Amino acid sequence: MVSPEIIVLSAVSLGLLLLIIFLAASFIKQRNMLVDQKDKLIAQNERLVEQHEKLVAQERALSDMNVKLVLSQIRPHFLYNTLNAIYYLCEKDPETAQKAISDFADYLRGNMDSLESSSPISFRAELSHVKYYLNLEQLRLGDELNVVYSLHAEDFSLPPLTVVTLVENAVKHGVAKAEDGGTVTISTWEGKDSYSVEIRDDGVGFDMEQHEKDDRTHIGIENVRTRLRAISGGELYIFSAPGEGTKAIIKIPKKGL
Repeated sequence: MVSPEIIVLSAVSLGLLLLIIFLAASFIKQRNMLVDQKDKLIAQNERLVEQHEKLVAQERALSDMNVKLVLSQIRPHFLYNTLNAIYYLCEKDPETAQKAISDFADYLRGNMDSLESSSPISFRAELSHVKYYLNLEQLRLGDELNVVYSLHAEDFSLPPLTVVTLVENAVKHGVAKAEDGGTVTISTWEGKDSYSVEIRDDGVGFDMEQHEKDDRTHIGIENVRTRLRAISGGELYIFSAPGEGTKAIIKIPKKGL
């Protein structure tokens, strides 16, 4: 017959064994949890590093686009014609020449400032840049360039050099090529979910189907479209027909502002 002492010792030993097993299991579980947390933190850190690298690459790409867009706007032909017009005004109409020099300086400053920023700017600031440019082109083209503003919304933001690039295209490729010149109309309105900007000209226009088949990339338009999506979540739509002119519409979603 087993003595009570042996039974007690056996029970204690069994209890200790069970306690040791429980503690070991708890330790292993905690260890596994720590390993899982460590793996999750490493994976999370890798994702953060990857996201950071993507953001850096995106900012670098946007910066490169800004440079290309600015360089595409500062055309030697435009600069030469503007300076030449100011030169003749200096003697004929000094007051107008002084105003033209101020517009020219502000136009160039606006282009240069955009090199340092990939953030949205107010529509009013972009509109000022547009007006500096159009004042200079009206100085050169005279009555051949008419400008109409139909602004029903101004309290929103968009990437810099967005509207002015499309306006420059409307003048250069639309109105200036028309025999009798034409009109550039800039309109804005507010919708339920977005703000819209329309740049319309009644110049020579072009064939949309032929344009889509053309492998030549219009750097200004493509940069505007890419920057709109990346910076403001916006879109750019182009419509045109030979002899009827061209219409460009910018859509800026309110949720992206």
